[in-house]
Formats: sequence, structure tokens, C-alpha cells
Amino acid sequence: MVCQWNASNQLESFGYCYWDIHGWFSLIICIYGVITNIINIMVLTKKSMLNSINLILTGIAVSDLVTMLSYIPFAIHFYLMNDLTVTPQRYSYGWIVFMAVHINLTLTTHTVSIWLAVIMAILRYIFVRPTSRGSKTLDNHSTFLVIIFSYIGSAVLIIPNCITTGINETFSPKFNASLYRLNPPAIGKNDTDVMALVNFWLYPVAGKMIPIVLISIFGGLLLHTLRETDKRGRRLKGGNYGSQHKAHRRTTIMLLAVIVMYILSEVPQAILVILSACVDGFFVKVYAPLSDLIDSVALINSAVNFVMYCTMSTQFRRCLMEMIHQWLHLIREKSKVAWPNKESTEPTFV
Repeated sequence: MVCQWNASNQLESFGYCYWDIHGWFSLIICIYGVITNIINIMVLTKKSMLNSINLILTGIAVSDLVTMLSYIPFAIHFYLMNDLTVTPQRYSYGWIVFMAVHINLTLTTHTVSIWLAVIMAILRYIFVRPTSRGSKTLDNHSTFLVIIFSYIGSAVLIIPNCITTGINETFSPKFNASLYRLNPPAIGKNDTDVMALVNFWLYPVAGKMIPIVLISIFGGLLLHTLRETDKRGRRLKGGNYGSQHKAHRRTTIMLLAVIVMYILSEVPQAILVILSACVDGFFVKVYAPLSDLIDSVALINSAVNFVMYCTMSTQFRRCLMEMIHQWLHLIREKSKVAWPNKESTEPTFV
């Protein structure tokens, strides 16, 4: 589809123009994110890395991985293999069913991810707060149960959205075939039914607003505690921190960076969702043209953690390098088996 700018409707023009690049951009981000999140899981689950925070980061990596695995076929079919032209190939029954599953699955994984980030922020604040004694935190078994509960709770939270997701069939005389579409969201309308209202109050409020408020509060408390700890350390030691304090400080800064990324990616979307539910026509006029951009921001947030871990965590880098060395050693050993030394098998001429 050719990008054509319409000055009278700039937001819609932006949506069409960004659609042209969203397919390739999202595919590249998703492929990168699948690879890096697999690496995140492998590193964070190593025996030397196991603790409550890293288990939660592993849970986030799994949810981000599922999100991107689902988005890859979605981007290929609806953006790269087909344009916006209404055709039976683009809007076949099978692909619309896939779209319905994809939407509800990614809503679930996004909810899991942000709630795990909230739990991570709370645990880290409890760990570093000045009044804590003995650096209390959850043990690995309890943390694993919290992660499982987060996944189950998020899935339950999306059930009303699954119920309200419907498929509409229309017959096209032009193609002499049926076309299938998802029913538009029943929000921001005067005739909104009860289930749509329940869905609104459950997902945007419990899946967006509450976790955003909590992660902002505890992120702010973490930042305040970090500053107070730095001031106290400078007074007591003249700025010469111990190695353990430096490690805790780097970890806290890394987790604050993760929290900031969630705030930047989730707050605008939450505001748009609420306005779509409260303002008649807002979803079609504003949210829909920006939906691809919103997806891109969410995908970037799901893929960027590997970069932050590598740049901010010495332990993560060390475990990653050890794992790479093990892979290279394994490849060398297998290559020796597959291609033995030819000098031992070839005849020697004197």
C-alpha cells in the first residue's frame, strides 16, 4: 500500500503510512526478541543465577517470548503477505480465528509481564529498604508459586474478553466467497452491553491501571531508597563503597530501567484504552490509527531486556560468556567427531 498523506486527517494518514513499515519492523523485532529471550531464560535459570528476582525475570522472559512467537505469523500474514485490500485470503475463517486467539493470548502475556514487574519492584524494595533486617525476600519455591499464580490470574482476567470476542461473516458478491472479521470492540458506545462493561473494568483497570500505579509507586520508592543509600554510603565511607554494595546498586539500577520501560510503554496505551471506553468514536478515530505504533512500542519493551541485562549486570555477562564458551567447546568437539583428522587416515609417502 502506497503512503499518501492527507492533511485533513493526519492521524489516519499516519496510521496508513506506518502500516507500510510495521510488518517488517515488527518481524525483525520479534525474531531478535525470540532469540534474546531464549538466551535470557537459559542464563537466568543457571544454578549460579537462581534467586527470587531472576526467577521473576525468567517469568517475564517466558511471557515476552510467547508474545513474539504469536506475533511473527500475525505480522507475516496480515502485513507482509497481504495488504489492506479486503480479500478472502486475508480474511479467511482460519486466519480470523488465529487473530482472535492471538489477541487474547498477547493480552494475557502482557498482563502477566506487567504484574510480574510489579511483584519484582515490591520484592526489590523490601530487599533494599533501610528498615529491612537480614535482606528479607521470598525463597525460590515461594517465588515460583507467585509466578504460576500470576499466569493463572492473568488468564482468568482475560476470560471476559475471550467471551466478547466474536467473528462476523459477510458474503462478498465480488469474490463470490465469505469474508470474516472480528466484531469491533463494544466500548465507547451508548448501547454497550453488560459483558463489555465487565470486560472494561476487569482488563483496563486490573490489567493496566492498577499495575501501572503500583509499579510507579514502588519504582519511585526504589529510586528514593537508592539515593538515600548513596548519601549514607558517602557519609560513612567517603564514597568508597564495598563490592557487595556496588553489586546491589547495579542490580537496583537495572531493575529501575526495566520498570521505566514498562511505564513508558504501558501508560500511553492505558490512557488510550480508557478514552476509547469513555469517548464515543475515540477507538475508531484515534486508537485504531495508532494501534500499530502501540504494538511496536510493546514489542520493543519485550525485546530490550537482554540489552539492559548485558550492559548493567556483571553476573549476567559472566554467565553468558561461560555459556558461549561451553557452546563453542561443544561445537569443536562435535566437529572433531564429524570430520576426524585426515592426517591419521591418509597414507604417508616417503
